[in-house]
Amino acid sequence: MKRSWFRAAAGLLLAVASPAAWAALPPEHQRIAEFRAILDSADVMQALAGRSPIDRIEHVAPDRYRVTAGTCVLDVRIQGHPLPQGMVGPRRFSVVPETPSCR
Repeated sequence: MKRSWFRAAAGLLLAVASPAAWAALPPEHQRIAEFRAILDSADVMQALAGRSPIDRIEHVAPDRYRVTAGTCVLDVRIQGHPLPQGMVGPRRFSVVPETPSCR
């Protein structure tokens, strides 16, 4: 009994420690990470400063989002960054807001 528990724990440890376990996020989780990064971006908040709170974030194309805040629209680009040589893991990226358009 103790051996089977030990084998299961060892197998789990190997699975978690393997490079494949740290691969890119599934698309639905990557999208959530990008939404969070947009909401946490000081540059996005600065571009929308003094305007209404964010009402909507819309995915409009690969690596492109549209943020709506009241009567203002802000297009945001996701700029990917390469991982260091030999490393695996979730995509590294930054949020690059463009100039807002307000009515």
